[in-house]
Amino acid sequence: MTEVVTFFGLPDREENPLMAKYSREQRDRAVDLYIKYEHSAADVIHELGYPSKGALLSWYADRLEEERTGVPSRRGERYRRYSDEQKQAAVDHYLEYGRRPGRTMRMLGYPKSKELLMAWIDELAPGRRKLRHGPVPEELKREAVCVQ
Repeated sequence: MTEVVTFFGLPDREENPLMAKYSREQRDRAVDLYIKYEHSAADVIHELGYPSKGALLSWYADRLEEERTGVPSRRGERYRRYSDEQKQAAVDHYLEYGRRPGRTMRMLGYPKSKELLMAWIDELAPGRRKLRHGPVPEELKREAVCVQ
């Protein structure tokens, strides 16, 4: 059985964050069983352990629409929320204005999470992100202040 790809940190998801929750094969298998079991969503969900009834009915409607029009469904494909230019602008702002993610997010109005901004910085400017390494030891503080 094909592994269900979720949004909660499975390795496949980390490699491609734009990946759909269920593969095309998983959706097709569920719809095939739905038809085979005389449109019993409960039996399909019981056998496969996925999807929700609403998702199954939506997938079935997509299948009917595909058969009617001959055009494959685009369900499961994700759109990109931010363009490459927006990502680069955010990284440039971060690097130019003090390397403060909160400042960049406030000034530009995006992205909505620091984690996403940090991922962009690691992707577009590797090694340039400010890293926190915990508290500075007292000895280093004294050495920095003392003039010799």
